[in-house]
Amino acid sequence: MQTEVLRSEKGGYVKADVLHKLDRMNALLMAVRGGMRREEAMAELESIRETELRREKAGLFGKIGFSVEDTDAYLESVGQMILEAVY
Repeated sequence: MQTEVLRSEKGGYVKADVLHKLDRMNALLMAVRGGMRREEAMAELESIRETELRREKAGLFGKIGFSVEDTDAYLESVGQMILEAVY
């Protein structure tokens, strides 16, 4: 059974930006579980969270990106997993 975590929508977040941010968060989660210091982890998490996600152009000839609502919720849940691993 497949479930789609991030739906696509016209004018959503640029897919490459979202995937890059998720890669950084995953690497941080693995580093935290591997023993990364709390201060370093929190600084890196803040840096990742501050990274802006570009939006695809909307309109008649707009491009398809990841749903803004889905992406924001998913990134927040991954951020929570990192915080739980840190503490």
